[in-house]
Amino acid sequence: MSFSPHAPFAQFDAALGDNTTGSYLPARAEVSNGFVSLWVASPAGWTQYFSVPAHEVVVKSAAQRITLVVRGRSYPLLADPRAVDRAIHHGIAGGVADILDKPRFEMGVDLARGVSVAGGAYSFHLGGGPAFIAAAQQSGARTSRLGYGPLLAIGCGSGLAVVIVVTLVTVLMLSL
Repeated sequence: MSFSPHAPFAQFDAALGDNTTGSYLPARAEVSNGFVSLWVASPAGWTQYFSVPAHEVVVKSAAQRITLVVRGRSYPLLADPRAVDRAIHHGIAGGVADILDKPRFEMGVDLARGVSVAGGAYSFHLGGGPAFIAAAQQSGARTSRLGYGPLLAIGCGSGLAVVIVVTLVTVLMLSL
């Protein structure tokens, strides 16, 4: 395949989750000349995990993550892998604040959680996530994106639905 000066090129600098060790390895996904490639850093240097025609790749994205699916195997790439640990810690701190009935502490945890989400979104843009998705799609990869807006809408909608259901059940119980 010859190089076209108009062929889309983009890269996404992130970290690949390693399920065996539970750690994250520096990684770079690239779209170039109709191919999608994944490079992962190791102590021996950068190793190419794959380089396949774009039409053989499914690019799934949600929040600050891009998952490349190639020949049935998934490669999850996080823009900010430290956000996973922060989310776990925020969950624990929020639970403790709730148990101890400390609403101000709980509000602080919620604020920290919001800052962490914003940091993940910033890392996603800084790492080239939106450009990578667009270039992959233009090169023939199947793509799907669920950004922060829909995720927040789902979360808020679910919370509102819980409030409505609890209110209705309470009214029904009191009217019996």
